[in-house]
Amino acid sequence: MKSFFIVFLSFCFTILFAKPADFFKVCASPQNVAVTSLNVGNVSFDWDDCSGGCTEYKVNYTRREDSYTSSDFITANSAISFSSLTDGTYDFYFYTVCGSQTSSFIVVEEIIMD
Repeated sequence: MKSFFIVFLSFCFTILFAKPADFFKVCASPQNVAVTSLNVGNVSFDWDDCSGGCTEYKVNYTRREDSYTSSDFITANSAISFSSLTDGTYDFYFYTVCGSQTSSFIVVEEIIMD
């Protein structure tokens, strides 16, 4: 019971002293994602810099033929390039990271490597 009271009290102080806007901040998805270069096994993307507290971007991709999903690629820049991609059709997923929050994704579909 004592630990519950401490947790409850901490929660109340957090709400009492936090800025109201902090509870309603939304991490906006990347905007205007575009392919800037596409050639054999290589693709580059660019998008608008974020506003409103983003700290970095997260990108990953899925290859449709075998459902392979890459690990996350993290960048502080609003551009990224991938090289040595094998033949296939790729879907790329872009997220904005705002501290501990991650936006909804933007997907660029059907990038064909051959």
